[in-house]
Amino acid sequence: MNITDDALIKELSNRFANSRKAFHDLSVVNRKLLEMNERLERSESLKTNFLSNIRNEINNPLNAIMGLAGQLALIVSDNKEVKALASLIGSEANHLDFQLRNIFMAAELEAGETHPHCVKVHVESALREVVDLFMHTAVKKNVSLSLNSNGDNTDAVVVIDFEKFHIVISNLLSNAIEYSNEGGTVEISYSVAGDGCLEVTVQDHGVGIALDDQERIFDRFVQLDTGTTRSHLGHGLGLSISKAMIDLMQGSIRLVSAPGEGTKFIVAIPPCSILDDQDSLAEAGNLFLFDDMSEAKEQ
Repeated sequence: MNITDDALIKELSNRFANSRKAFHDLSVVNRKLLEMNERLERSESLKTNFLSNIRNEINNPLNAIMGLAGQLALIVSDNKEVKALASLIGSEANHLDFQLRNIFMAAELEAGETHPHCVKVHVESALREVVDLFMHTAVKKNVSLSLNSNGDNTDAVVVIDFEKFHIVISNLLSNAIEYSNEGGTVEISYSVAGDGCLEVTVQDHGVGIALDDQERIFDRFVQLDTGTTRSHLGHGLGLSISKAMIDLMQGSIRLVSAPGEGTKFIVAIPPCSILDDQDSLAEAGNLFLFDDMSEAKEQ
């Protein structure tokens, strides 16, 4: 096909014009994407600051309530009625603190703001702290709690992320109590391998979990007992958060269960590395330095 020089120049001009327009449009879209990305980054920063601030705003008065309730219970030890009320206040504050920790941790996981923070932890003291936090809940349901060491591990110290470990065990113990039969028993046992790997088992003898449901219980907001007439409390966050935190710690969680035969969760957490500026003990890990170990071994 023959084409004149004028027609060729015109066609090339049109194509250059279309290319310039496409390039201009692409530049506009790219600029808008950059502006949107900046707004998203500012939004994420604001959300992170908000989470940090609101966490402090809630935790500070909650800690004060729990501390004052404990002091009040000691001061009025000869007045059983007031002591019972002070213990109830402390227990409800502890329960609220536990639920808020889950909610804040879920938000941090969603925002990608959760990172490992390794410290030295005295295992017996850390687990005893969790057991003590849920003792009032267990007593209300007439469920007995026992803490045992598999082997000679009562003085064992491991290097793990204490905050995440505390939330994981709290969730497992809370579920074990909730799904135990009245008058039942929940056993917490632990062992530390030679390489520093910590294994904790939480076992109840309650309703159990069917095989088909054992995978999806780790999905967020999933509850096997649903509906307006459900008999068990909860929001379906605990196990999903626990699984996510165990994955962050490069550990594992598995369960053994059957309907009517109870449930056993086994958590394994390998040791993590402490940076030079992180060479410290967790708060619960410090307990063994000051407490009489014979007290920790009672019960």
